[in-house]
Amino acid sequence: MAHTGTRSKGLLRWALPLATVALSTPMPARSQETQVLPASEWQVYGTAYTRTRDADVPGEGTVRVEPRGTSGGEPWSSGAALSIPGALSAGERVSAVFWVCAERPTAVTIGMQGGAPGYARFAQAQVTLAPRWQQVTISGTAPSAFAAGTQSLSVPLGLAAGNVTLGPVAFQRGAPDRDGVTSAFAAFRPRSIAMDVTIPSEPGVTLAGTLHLPVGRPGPLPIAVLIQGHGRNGRGGFPEIVKRLAADGIATLEYDKRGIGQSTGEYREDIERLTADAAAAVAAMRRRPDLDGRRVALVGQSQGGVIAPAVAAADPAIAAVVTLAGSVGDGLPYLRQALRNQMVAAHRPAASIEPTVDAALALIQGRIDNRDAAAMAPLRATLVERLQASGFTRVESEAGLAMIDTEEVARAHRLRSASDLRALQVPVLAVFGTLDPLVVASQEAPAARTALAANPRARVVVFDGLSHWFQEGATTGTVEESAALGANLGSPRLVSLVGDWLRDALAPRGLEAPQ
Repeated sequence: MAHTGTRSKGLLRWALPLATVALSTPMPARSQETQVLPASEWQVYGTAYTRTRDADVPGEGTVRVEPRGTSGGEPWSSGAALSIPGALSAGERVSAVFWVCAERPTAVTIGMQGGAPGYARFAQAQVTLAPRWQQVTISGTAPSAFAAGTQSLSVPLGLAAGNVTLGPVAFQRGAPDRDGVTSAFAAFRPRSIAMDVTIPSEPGVTLAGTLHLPVGRPGPLPIAVLIQGHGRNGRGGFPEIVKRLAADGIATLEYDKRGIGQSTGEYREDIERLTADAAAAVAAMRRRPDLDGRRVALVGQSQGGVIAPAVAAADPAIAAVVTLAGSVGDGLPYLRQALRNQMVAAHRPAASIEPTVDAALALIQGRIDNRDAAAMAPLRATLVERLQASGFTRVESEAGLAMIDTEEVARAHRLRSASDLRALQVPVLAVFGTLDPLVVASQEAPAARTALAANPRARVVVFDGLSHWFQEGATTGTVEESAALGANLGSPRLVSLVGDWLRDALAPRGLEAPQ
């Protein structure tokens, strides 16, 4: 997926004809409320897309949606949707005006609808998209009350004849008001523009990323490269931090892991490959003239909090490092503690924890030593027995064996996160939460302070009441609970700390030659 946006040198052409489809009432003289959302808010499904930049639309951000490339099918097999902001009362009218153009004339049926399971549609209109930018308007009345986040503007594109490019959207409470829309778009100044980029990595892997560039700031800009945690993670894990850094003029890069989303390569939790990918992301950003290669920070959560110090330890030109729930340790002792913490988090009997961890470490050591199948069989059997003795079922125990008996886990003896932190002389911020069941703050924060003791620009912070995912409202800290607590890394306390700290660490006056 290449960045293919074009930037026109012409004036913004805001006075375009409106392709307006109002369902009933005539427009009033003035609407009650107008809110403009950037093109980056569009959620594309079912097909490939590219975030681009075009100076001919307000805010300059656009999303180009590619056709599926197949004949037949259904219009809703791919397309784009955007949440209508706020709640709607029964009988309340809402209007949406959005910028759109198409590679060739294309008829589409747009709508506004509620969420699952009924997807009750309360506005629908057919419009013809054209190569020239136009504003399309749709208006409707909610048949019943909709809670915030449960209704959306929908643009099905499964039958589109070519690329369709979407721009910003203005939502109005009440019927559409042309003057209000024109004024809102004219005043629209997003803090940043999202552009898709590609990052070459090794061996032969291309990572797909999104660069969030603050607007209205003199360049070249500082940048924070955001590194995700363990799992099949793509972009989107740092939404509140991205917004805060944009407000301070700091660009951010987030990218899909190899083999995930639109990145190529094979997905494997290979810490060395993932570290190489993060280093490749840094190198790609330094090649951009709009970014300041001397002011590159790394921000990593969980596994990313281990990768970030590793990249910085090998690259003294990194300006700052932030680790969020990043484990601190070296080799098998680090792995032993992590396994012990997981047993405690699973509420296993205290007397069963050490024997089970011993069995797991024996199996891992066997893999490291490349022992043959005959030697490994009893080690696997012992681990299953110990897991069962600790209260897991046979099925759960065998699943636990499958998770531990992997090359990925065996390679953990190469991790050197404590040593990497000790090697850093740049500003480092390490953050933990007291409710984290995976990276236990009472153990990890002291280890971080010890590793960073010789660095006068290091800071370790422990937040009371926050879990591994740093969301307000946590009581148990479990992953099940986190799903209902809002955005990942969304705690205002965390966002404020990271934002203030990076603003100061990446300020031009704070730059010093690498030690």
